[in-house]
Amino acid sequence: MEELQVGYQPELLLDALKERSVLKIRQIFENFNIVDIADTINQMEDIQSFLFIYKTVAPEYTAEAFTYLDSSVKERIIEILTSEQISNILANQYSDDIVDFIQEMPANLTTKILAATPKVRRNQINQLLNYHEDSAGSIMTTEFIALKEQDTMETALAKVRKFGRKAETISYLFVIDEKRILKGTLRLKEIFFMDDKEVVSDIMESDFVHVLANDDQEEMAQTFKKYDLNAIPVTTNDGRLVGIITADDIIDVIEEEATEDIHMMANIQPLEYEYSKTSVWSLAKKGVVWIIILMISATFTSFIMNGYENAMIVVPALSIFIPMLIDTAGNAGNQSVTLVIRALSLGEISTRDYLKVISKELGSGILVGLAVAVVNFVWILFLDATKLISLVNSDISPVSLGILVALAMFISIVISKFLGASFPLIIKKLKIDPALLAGPLLTTCIDAISLVIYFLLATQIFQLL
Repeated sequence: MEELQVGYQPELLLDALKERSVLKIRQIFENFNIVDIADTINQMEDIQSFLFIYKTVAPEYTAEAFTYLDSSVKERIIEILTSEQISNILANQYSDDIVDFIQEMPANLTTKILAATPKVRRNQINQLLNYHEDSAGSIMTTEFIALKEQDTMETALAKVRKFGRKAETISYLFVIDEKRILKGTLRLKEIFFMDDKEVVSDIMESDFVHVLANDDQEEMAQTFKKYDLNAIPVTTNDGRLVGIITADDIIDVIEEEATEDIHMMANIQPLEYEYSKTSVWSLAKKGVVWIIILMISATFTSFIMNGYENAMIVVPALSIFIPMLIDTAGNAGNQSVTLVIRALSLGEISTRDYLKVISKELGSGILVGLAVAVVNFVWILFLDATKLISLVNSDISPVSLGILVALAMFISIVISKFLGASFPLIIKKLKIDPALLAGPLLTTCIDAISLVIYFLLATQIFQLL
């Protein structure tokens, strides 16, 4: 047998395919990480090469590689595979992985996939497809090992040997009664240290953590993290065990939810596909709605400025600091929004912690506001000394202008921090995703509030009108 080089390189597989070397291709799949191999297949222009791989390599390897392929590549492969070939791939995949890629396929290919699936397996897949897309049930797998309360350790080990290869995990075993009601959990390693005649019910963990099939996947991920689990059982409302969720699925959920929050906080509707596979039209469509909304809301700022036009005529330098004022206040508020939304997502805080969060952000706002106000005051004196701003034909002194801007900045930052902490918690209380509304709402409010504070101080305290 020919020895392979140490460390996988894409050229290994590509050269083997050019040579149509069956032995080399099999060696590559048997000796290197399937994820790296799938990355190479994703880059192939000639999808027919996958058919050669499929006919050459053992089904368990090709099925695993298929799991890690991009959705567009999977679609091209499904289009050219026969029903029998599709059935062979599905036979070596877990139900949750099958559901994941079926949801990415167009309707005609979904029909082709389900038609190639054995009836029993098809019923399992249809059951998973019926759950809401973002629920625990939609990502669970039905491949797990279930024990009975009266099983002995000897029987339990026999079930592990019989069903273990097809189970998603054997680290955790799940104990059910005759009606499939979940009664407890058991670690595989515990079985090895028990007498063969010991009964499952005597050593199982009855105080177990589980989630309901209709639970939101984000909340489920928080439960998973809180209890530091490797697998978590999924039950119906009446306690029947219907599936399990493993750590690899949780990683996908966390990544998906974090990406969705980041998109929404940037005022972009979440993308269905990877950025590199999203068309220009889709990118524009996802972002244009909020851009238009924010553009229209920005007219309130123009109305306020128009109402205080006389103040800017008396002291033209006032207009110089408007962008700095609203940007700084907005940045301070967005810091609070981001911190609170992330804390909510991680389960570190809840809406019940409103007063605690507000007091914390107000304290932070006062400290930040004082620091920014002092620097701002010195900065304005510097601008005047270097003649970068001009107060000619104005009755206000550089010191007065510095005090005005610094005071407006301080008040605006404190208010912005307060609103930045309040909006996510209030919106969450209304059962709306705070990442969707908190940012745009804060931007609109703080721009208007900062300007009103600025001009009220200018007109009332310094009598500009």
